[in-house]
Amino acid sequence: MRHAMFVFLALVIGSTAAAQTGEQPTIALTIGGGVVTGHGLWTIDRQPVCLLNQSTGACSGLYDTLRISRSIAPSIVLGASGTYFPWRQIGFHAEISYVGFPNDDACFARFLNPDADQRGQQMCDNLSAASGSSSAISLFVGTTVRAASRRAISPYVRASAGFVNFSGSTTEVVGAYSDGTGVHERQLVQDLRPGGLKPMFGVAGGITSPIGSGYQFRLEMRDLIVSMERVTGPANDLTVAAVENHFFHHFALILGLDVVLERKRGRRY
Repeated sequence: MRHAMFVFLALVIGSTAAAQTGEQPTIALTIGGGVVTGHGLWTIDRQPVCLLNQSTGACSGLYDTLRISRSIAPSIVLGASGTYFPWRQIGFHAEISYVGFPNDDACFARFLNPDADQRGQQMCDNLSAASGSSSAISLFVGTTVRAASRRAISPYVRASAGFVNFSGSTTEVVGAYSDGTGVHERQLVQDLRPGGLKPMFGVAGGITSPIGSGYQFRLEMRDLIVSMERVTGPANDLTVAAVENHFFHHFALILGLDVVLERKRGRRY
């Protein structure tokens, strides 16, 4: 009799626990941040730079030759997003975020004409030493698909589309040098349309996990596919170079805190 009662109670408790399910978030706001990788952007293997006549400022007919390259350095990502699940597994999200995307230039003097002030070398050193200050704001929307939304760990995948607004140029190059008359800046490559909006696409995967009443921890890996302008050849004497738009991959690791604004309570039978 005792054994039968024990089995009966075990079955009741087990079936009750199995019938109970956790809460399911339906609306959440996320504050997150992380790091994003960099990459090479463009290289001008031989950029002619006319040696200016110091008395007239006109081209002397003599040319230095520089090798100039630019890359996008690793940087931070800071953003805020919202996610809404009208269905159990499928939802929609929108995010606005800051992305560093700083320019990192390098320069090597392939040939320099005799020059008492070594202006060509000074400009090359200035380019290599300067740190870029470019940044961007991204805005995108997309679809989120999740699984095990009532469990302790809920994996998800995302697909997004939007645009990036760049504050600076990815192609403009300005070098500096000093002589007997002071410090001067010289434009080597000009950007006729600096900054502006560029399309962006993204895919991501991650997990969420409850960390308290109304909060979730989020860990996400994402690939931001962003269109950027790059130089495809040396600039002419008017500092105008051929450019093209090219999509680049930027891989990011994001940590976030979700504030759950609405949820469906678990069922009890």
